[in-house]
Amino acid sequence: MHINMTTFHRTTSFLLLFLVGLCFFGKTALAQNDPEQLAKNLIEEEKYTEALPYFKDLVHLYPQDKELNYYLGMCLAETEQFGAETKEALLLSLGKDTPAKSLYYLAQCFHAEENYTEALSYYKQFDDEARNRVKRSTNLDELIEFSEKQINPFPKPEQQVDIEPEVKEEEIQKVDTLEKQKPIQIEIPAGLEDSLINFQVNSSIKYLKIDQFKNPKSLQAFIQAWQDEQELKQVLIKTNNLRDKYHSALADEKEDIANKILTLEKETYSKNQAINEQYFEARKREINYWEQAGQEDIQSFIQKIKAMEDSIWQAHEAERIKKLEAQKPVVLPDSLVKNLLPDEPETADNGVTYKIQIGAYSKTPPDWVQRLFKKLSVIRRIDQYTDENGVTVYTVGELKSYDDALQMQSQVRTEGVKDAFIAAYKNGKRIPVKEARSITEG
Repeated sequence: MHINMTTFHRTTSFLLLFLVGLCFFGKTALAQNDPEQLAKNLIEEEKYTEALPYFKDLVHLYPQDKELNYYLGMCLAETEQFGAETKEALLLSLGKDTPAKSLYYLAQCFHAEENYTEALSYYKQFDDEARNRVKRSTNLDELIEFSEKQINPFPKPEQQVDIEPEVKEEEIQKVDTLEKQKPIQIEIPAGLEDSLINFQVNSSIKYLKIDQFKNPKSLQAFIQAWQDEQELKQVLIKTNNLRDKYHSALADEKEDIANKILTLEKETYSKNQAINEQYFEARKREINYWEQAGQEDIQSFIQKIKAMEDSIWQAHEAERIKKLEAQKPVVLPDSLVKNLLPDEPETADNGVTYKIQIGAYSKTPPDWVQRLFKKLSVIRRIDQYTDENGVTVYTVGELKSYDDALQMQSQVRTEGVKDAFIAAYKNGKRIPVKEARSITEG
């Protein structure tokens, strides 16, 4: 892979200047179109009611993001909505980097519920941890006094009461019996029923066909993840088309295209999270089944999968030879015909690819990493997968030679990922880089 480095540096410099410009000029059109930045601007203006719907949508997209949950809890508390949603958001936001004022808002939630003991506990914790400047912006002393006197100055949260009709015990038992007897009807999507799925359950068990699932609910989770992946492919196609368009667009068109790319990247991130959760659910239920299975059943299943893999390999090999035979000219003598069926390493695909790893996280990446990935995604497509330990690995590129990988690694480091490194894979499985080089260069 040969790259015109002058063009690359010119393009990269422009993009970096463009992105840096966005960071320093918060009032640009891009910042105004970014819902997160717009919502934060409203917070600075103390327009909590207007900011609230933005943060509700953002938390729906990124439910585990501590910063977004903090802002959602702030907006709800500042508008005196002290229900379960407020408390849940604030509890999720707690962490070493969370502003101390989250404790103040949590105290107000308990105060509004008339749980004065918990309220006092959080008020005092806020008093210990917050800076004087932050405390001066609150009514802390007054609220502590109210709590000690068991006075509630806040509107009491409405209690959600579910009124259900009285059902006789015999009817409940009858319904339970019918539910247990009723088989779960699962519709297999077109394109999946006869496909090879290659789903790794644990280190020794994997499924090749959809009918090998043991638990109906794990099968449902797998199907949902598979369908989400099909939708994600379409999103990635749109994103890649926009990236191609970005490089050839006029200067006044680039900002609008960048906005669209960032929107699609958010959708990609959300879908990837959902896919990982569904696969995790499917894997967890299947692992539970095999943990309870006998050793004889496990070995029998492993042998069955091995026999299937051998059969699939033989079928592929037969098809490969059949295609080569079809290319054989009738007029050639046998000695030349044999040369049409070589097994030479240089002509066969060795299955080795190099990728540039830019991160690996067992949980949602930190906010600063997400921002870095967001900027990098304008230039490059970021791929991700979850390994058997539940760690999500993020990579860019898919290269056939180590020299090309070195060149891309250098480029990615100049684009902001200083600790990017080369990872090697053979037929989709991670292998040492040294082993990969011995295959590709040996």
